[in-house]
Amino acid sequence: MKSWVISSHGSYLTLHRGVFQLKEGEKKVEVSPSEVDEILILSSCSLSTRVIREAVTRGITLAFLDTRGAIWGLLLPSVASETVKTKKAQYRAVMEGGGKGYGEEIIRAKIGNQEAHLKYWARRGERVDRELGEDEASAARVYWGNISLLFPQFKGRDHDSGDQLNVALNYSYAVVYSRVMRFLVLAGLDPYLGFVHRDRPGSESLVYDFSEMFKPYVDLILVRAFREGFRIQVKEGLMDGESRGRLAKLVVKGLEDKVKEVGDHNPKTVTQAMRAHAVELASCVREGRKYRGFRMVV
Repeated sequence: MKSWVISSHGSYLTLHRGVFQLKEGEKKVEVSPSEVDEILILSSCSLSTRVIREAVTRGITLAFLDTRGAIWGLLLPSVASETVKTKKAQYRAVMEGGGKGYGEEIIRAKIGNQEAHLKYWARRGERVDRELGEDEASAARVYWGNISLLFPQFKGRDHDSGDQLNVALNYSYAVVYSRVMRFLVLAGLDPYLGFVHRDRPGSESLVYDFSEMFKPYVDLILVRAFREGFRIQVKEGLMDGESRGRLAKLVVKGLEDKVKEVGDHNPKTVTQAMRAHAVELASCVREGRKYRGFRMVV
């Protein structure tokens, strides 16, 4: 998946002779719509209605992230497959309790991927606990405790903490949410009706559910980068614009890494795996089949 990260404050995005043109002061950058699948806008940026129409028509996602990494706007292409049938089945599964199995499988896959992340470091000589058990809360404590060993400046997972790695995790997960939202919608699922997270007005519960399986790979991207010296500028819990741009580009690049899945010897990029699993989850929901979550080998 080809992403274009726009992080310069006060830039202007327009369509000029069929090509996206980004103006940053005296500087101009041109990108053909055929060369991009997703545009991530991280700072104040003006854009024309012609850009919006071209993006939606061509199936390009426009994602707007605020300084804390929250997605405040998302424009998606309007084409989806078997939407009505899939949504009816999804609502029925949740209302009748059949969705519980999907949620449980997502959590099992998440824990398995956290273990895979730790095994990656164990193979490189790091002393980490590689078995997390089956309970999500206990697994999380052990997992993040091990991340603290790998990067001692990190004192544990805290969404409200202003330390560099926690801030980076929050922001990087938002990049994942924008992609997951796209794939779930295109697969015909309702992103607001989840199997794990509680339904709240305006909360993309299924996006958060589904993303849990892929967060451990994002954790790997960040831990590896921070151990190699990657740093961001954080003031009062917020990154500056330059840091947001570098971080988003790091994550976008990492999501194009090839990974293998357990039982599948054909590597896919992480993004391709997201897309394939969104389609598979939708198919399982429609047909009432069991779903096997994404389990990575790294």
